[in-house]
Amino acid sequence: MRIKDKKRFMLACGGLATILILMITVLTIGFWNRNDNQAKTDNNTNSQTTAVANESETAVNSQAAVTEQPPETKEEIKNASSADINSTDSITKLVNKNHSISSNYRPADLVTVDLPSTRDTQLRSVAIVGLTNLFEAAEAAGYELFCCSGYRSYETQTELYAWNVETYGLDGAELVSARPGMSEHQLGLAMDVTSASVEFDLLESFGSTPEGQFIKENAHKFGFIVRYPQGKTDITGYAYEPWHLRYLGIDVATDIYKSGKTMEEYYGTN
Repeated sequence: MRIKDKKRFMLACGGLATILILMITVLTIGFWNRNDNQAKTDNNTNSQTTAVANESETAVNSQAAVTEQPPETKEEIKNASSADINSTDSITKLVNKNHSISSNYRPADLVTVDLPSTRDTQLRSVAIVGLTNLFEAAEAAGYELFCCSGYRSYETQTELYAWNVETYGLDGAELVSARPGMSEHQLGLAMDVTSASVEFDLLESFGSTPEGQFIKENAHKFGFIVRYPQGKTDITGYAYEPWHLRYLGIDVATDIYKSGKTMEEYYGTN
């Protein structure tokens, strides 16, 4: 081969080598770019999937938060459903015109009330502690309360109801006095309270006195409720009696107070 041709050959080989190197470089760069783009795509897909999953979980949790009952409502339902409204000795026993007591029932744990009173009266021992604490709290706040009427036997309630019928007529008596066997007083868990501000009488005006307001706002803290609240006659069957306290225990009494319900509404019965 001539020198001139050899140089051409070498130049040709060199050109081919350069072209091959360039092709390999381009292919390599393309390969890595493709892998890098695929990785980014995969990462984006994973991120989107995770975001969707998190969003779904958040939506489920939010829905649960909306449908879940507030703690106080669940607690109220628990206390209401666990309350024994049928056993006569139960402190949560329901007594009204549709739920009566046997004529021979007398609580076994009656004790004489050792508190300021207009007459001698009794109450079940389980309610005495709460009533004593209530009277002491009232005294600390500057109010003096008096017990008026606690436990009443079936026979005593018979005489009282008959007097009310004679005095107010049947319809009038039905609003202010329970028939025998239908009085909470026979349970030994009810106490009528009064004060000097109403001349130790049982009057609706007691509810607007400082003593009556104290009772309304604080009785539940010691296990009592105002049993026949204002504006609930169509439910309880009795006129407003701000003086009539019923012992239920602190938990149930507090639930009823917070709910603004009567016992009938709270228990879901009449």
